[in-house]
Amino acid sequence: MTDLLIDPTPELPDDTPIDRVQLPTRVRNALADEGLKTLGEVREKSDEELLRLQNLGENSVNYLRTTLGIPSHAGVRLTCPRIFGPKIT
Repeated sequence: MTDLLIDPTPELPDDTPIDRVQLPTRVRNALADEGLKTLGEVREKSDEELLRLQNLGENSVNYLRTTLGIPSHAGVRLTCPRIFGPKIT
């Protein structure tokens, strides 16, 4: 039985393994060579960090940002504010 790969979408959870997502071979290999295992790890990398990876150029970074739904203007994913306000200590 062949494992089906998941289409990359912004809705995929951060803990989704990269090897389960249908990405171009060059992109998947570059991420794996860097030791990135989940979409969350990719989402937290800045554009600059991703561009330093061997065989990952501007088009590949744009592809990742578009398909995974991450704006690249700041380079890194913004964290969501706490729903219940600041932690009181």
